[in-house]
Amino acid sequence: MSRSDLSHWVVHFVRTHNLISPGRLGTAADALQSIFKENFVRPSLQNHVTKYVPQGAACFYDAPPAIWPEIMETNNKRQPLGIICHKHTFWWLGGRPVIYSEHQEPSIWPESERFRVVETNPFRTPDPLDWTHEREWRIKGGLSLIQPTIPNIWWWPVVPAENWLPYLWENYPGITDVYVVESKRVVQRSPQNVE
Repeated sequence: MSRSDLSHWVVHFVRTHNLISPGRLGTAADALQSIFKENFVRPSLQNHVTKYVPQGAACFYDAPPAIWPEIMETNNKRQPLGIICHKHTFWWLGGRPVIYSEHQEPSIWPESERFRVVETNPFRTPDPLDWTHEREWRIKGGLSLIQPTIPNIWWWPVVPAENWLPYLWENYPGITDVYVVESKRVVQRSPQNVE
């Protein structure tokens, strides 16, 4: 199906300040480098996630690239740095759309589905609680970027501008494609990109 509000991809944007290792906060750039070095998107361990699943979950947006700048504008904790994953592969690996629910008690949910639950109550007064605009997907525990059974490229880095590309090409030779938010396109590594 082709609609401007749909995407074949889910995207994980890193936060402005991130826990890089126990007791060490880092920048958004540090978090992206950590993803590349570990080949792993770490799970969120925030209380609203671990309340339902102790090992946390890696969180992604189901949003087409055209609206990513709006996500940055409306969520100042997110930066245009992260990972974009093919939605079908993400599903195959266990990623699912979240379940928005007013039912807060974890025990009412099957254990296998708890990582998907996001507390939502748009009728709560005085402060409605509504996260549905995020169109969130999650994967339990985190996401390994090394998947030997998947032969094709199924994830790419996301960077704000093309001035990031020389750094990526030089430091991460396995990265061949990068989505550049400013250019609204994927840039592929070519022989002239490599010194």
